[in-house]
Amino acid sequence: MLCTLVLIGCGGTDRRRPVNPSATTTVARFIELRSDTSAGTIHFLRGLYSLESEDQHGYYYRAPGKVYEHSFSGRIPHDGGIFVSRRNPRKLRGYVVMPYGVTQVGNLSGADYQYRY
Repeated sequence: MLCTLVLIGCGGTDRRRPVNPSATTTVARFIELRSDTSAGTIHFLRGLYSLESEDQHGYYYRAPGKVYEHSFSGRIPHDGGIFVSRRNPRKLRGYVVMPYGVTQVGNLSGADYQYRY
């Protein structure tokens, strides 16, 4: 319950717009997450995250499958992935798509990852 309240407090309007990866040469097309990692109760599975959208603050890489929120009732699947800041490409955060908007969660900068161009 507390986690849900925290996530609701962080939600916002979805201002993402699609990115054409073939037209972008300066941004990596993929991020490979080499091991499972988590931000609080949200778990991101290893795999290849693909560049999907952007906003004024950065780029959104879609997870190869669902990201999972662990709760008392079990695993809850969500759409989500990894957000990369425009100002500092080494600053990675998780993101989850919720009914009320996109929510950034945690700091994934210490995860085992590699950019793929």
